[in-house]
Amino acid sequence: MSDPAPAAIIRFEKLSLEMEGHVYLRDADLTVYEGESLVVAGLPGCGKSLVLRLILGLPGADDDEVHLEGDVTVNGQSVLDMPLSDLQRLRRRMGSVMRDGGLIENMDIRGNVSLPLNYHHRGIMSVAEIEGRCDDLLRDMGLLELAATGVRPVSINREQRLYVSLARAFINEPFVLLMDDPAAGFSPGSAYRLKRFFFHYRPEFPTHPSNQVHTGRPLTRISTTSDLGRYIDFGDRFVVLSDQKLRVIGDRVAIAASTEQDVLQLLGPEVRADSTSLAEETASDLIERAADVATPSGRQEAI
Repeated sequence: MSDPAPAAIIRFEKLSLEMEGHVYLRDADLTVYEGESLVVAGLPGCGKSLVLRLILGLPGADDDEVHLEGDVTVNGQSVLDMPLSDLQRLRRRMGSVMRDGGLIENMDIRGNVSLPLNYHHRGIMSVAEIEGRCDDLLRDMGLLELAATGVRPVSINREQRLYVSLARAFINEPFVLLMDDPAAGFSPGSAYRLKRFFFHYRPEFPTHPSNQVHTGRPLTRISTTSDLGRYIDFGDRFVVLSDQKLRVIGDRVAIAASTEQDVLQLLGPEVRADSTSLAEETASDLIERAADVATPSGRQEAI
């Protein structure tokens, strides 16, 4: 008997988004399946970061003029019509890392990573459990030295800030993980390791909050990018945001074989030149080829 088809966990249904007089999406449709790794690619300024914000029920900043039509559903519930208290509970079960990391500057690194648990589960989880999760995450990322009391975001570099933000996203055991172009601005080695943490890492914690059912459901991961070539060995499916539509291209083989202009302009020249071998190479070959890369603290470590 074949395995059952994965469940649809996120849907964009005839979604149109206009913000500050600019139309980013028009009648856009997209289905994201539980447990998949989806890459949303598009040119700078096309609105791909807004796709992540829409999943969180946050299409724009408070003072933005936003016009929405259609719907976005998560777990079968509309995040656009959901009462604020219900939306906040849903967001607590999703992890997100935006471009700048979003750390709280006047709080040390341990406080930033532990914030979701301290805010929502203090009194349900012990201090030792919360601190243990923080240590486990930073240790796995090769950044345990940042857990020392008093180390603040101002003293760490941008790469470390993104890892800290990713640790904070993982600490509450999300069922959806969102990240806004984690490879942007980094060297190939640093970008590769960060993508591997985002797409392949999942912590295992020994205990769970008594009020939180631990289902072990697959983790769904969604990332954006303007450079498909840097993600082609990580995504299960690839979507291009072009002409205000979300168009599913397919898997890495479909990307490598595509002759469509909006796909080609998002691939680096070295990927376009080597599309035949790329389509034949397996993901395991690529991971083995670049197994060990430097941690943010400069050490060599494999995930």
